[in-house]
Amino acid sequence: MKRILNKNIVIVILTFLIPGIIALLIRDSFSMYKQLIRPKYSPPSIAFPIAWNILYLLMSIAVILVKHDDENNLKIYYLQLLLNALWTPIFFLFKMYYLALFELIILLVIVIYMTYKFYKYNKIATYLLIPYIIWLLFALYLNYFVAIYN
Repeated sequence: MKRILNKNIVIVILTFLIPGIIALLIRDSFSMYKQLIRPKYSPPSIAFPIAWNILYLLMSIAVILVKHDDENNLKIYYLQLLLNALWTPIFFLFKMYYLALFELIILLVIVIYMTYKFYKYNKIATYLLIPYIIWLLFALYLNYFVAIYN
């Protein structure tokens, strides 16, 4: 029981730590977001860390609910987490908006596939990932607009 608890804690820590380290390393690049031409429904900058922290928590719970049933669930989870984290420097640091858009599409496809895989093992885990998919679709809209107009 203690071993399972420790593995679950590692999952939660890695889920927040991987994107957190990247955000910390490129934090000076985030200010450029305010200079961009953004769509009408672009949220204020403060909304992003709040939304992502909620999503990371939901993602952590979802993978904890299914990881014991199939080790491939954990692999695909970490793959999407890595892609998620890589989007940030592509967009903010390198300002490669079209590449970020392409990467985001790949991420979205993998997250949808992951959600489908999770459904086989735990429907609650699937429901916990729905806000993530919705947020990624919204991010796709924002990224597309920025790529077109900047």
